Amino acid sequence: MDKVLLIATGGTIAMRKDEAGKVVPAVSGHELIDSLPELTYEVNWEICELSNVASCNIDPDHMKKLAIQVEQHFLLDPLLKGVIITHGTDTLEETAYFLDVVITDPRPVILTASQRDASESDSDGPRNLHNAMRIAIDPRAVNRGVVIALNEEINAARDVRKLHTSHVDAFNSGDIGALGSIDTGEVIWHRKPEHTVKLGIPKTLAKVAICKAYTGMPSGILKAMAQDGTEAFVIEAFGRGNLPPQLMKEISDIIAGGIPVVITSRCLFGRTAPVYGYPGGGADLERVGAWFSADLSTEKVRLFLSIALGQGMEKKELKKILANGAVNIS
Repeated sequence: MDKVLLIATGGTIAMRKDEAGKVVPAVSGHELIDSLPELTYEVNWEICELSNVASCNIDPDHMKKLAIQVEQHFLLDPLLKGVIITHGTDTLEETAYFLDVVITDPRPVILTASQRDASESDSDGPRNLHNAMRIAIDPRAVNRGVVIALNEEINAARDVRKLHTSHVDAFNSGDIGALGSIDTGEVIWHRKPEHTVKLGIPKTLAKVAICKAYTGMPSGILKAMAQDGTEAFVIEAFGRGNLPPQLMKEISDIIAGGIPVVITSRCLFGRTAPVYGYPGGGADLERVGAWFSADLSTEKVRLFLSIALGQGMEKKELKKILANGAVNIS
């Protein structure tokens, strides 16, 4: 049988309600597989119990440790067909994107999860895990990057976002659409992915801050954040990439001090661009040296910057890559 590695990190898929009715970590990776004996008839499982935490506890250092585990298993086992990672949904898209940037092996890496805990009779966890297994052993999944398997859909790590707090169809890739789907147990591929720039696992991670703009925002916030050893800023702006004009001088000073400032949008989908020429508009930001991130989300830009700056990438090259949405266009 094909060999698949399951790396358990926790999340709702590995939780049950306690005596007070609150959802808490309770299920190991071994227990997940044992609870679905049909899975053991289809593949040979190797299980790594990396952690059992809610995904709001996951940080980039955890993501790096996870990436090292994936790379080591791929390196040591050429017969391994793919890796499945169980994870919480809160930060699922971030961990998936981090892995997509740093994992260089072409074999499939699939993250899966659930919105309903394991004590629910209609939990979505078992079906999602089974579908992730189907993707892991599909030879067509090779070279498609890291994907997320939820609710019968296959979404690319770069594109997908969580849009709802509790619905089982919480994840969506917007205009670009899903990579594929699962239909009566069959993996159906709809399109090829936009391949993420691969950077490899960094030795260190740069300190990158996110600041969400709001109407009437005072200018002192960015200055205070810049004094905390911040190596780059991601500012989530309005619309196409526009900000309150009172922030312009401070942004200009930060950039002049050698700290990159990257503009993203609070809109869930669509591209940023220096289109508007009024005070605080995108053209104004471009004039003082701010960068734009195409359609990449705020959280993913932050991770990409952290990895790239941690590796010592030249800022000129990094600006060019981000302008293409961190997609490999070669």
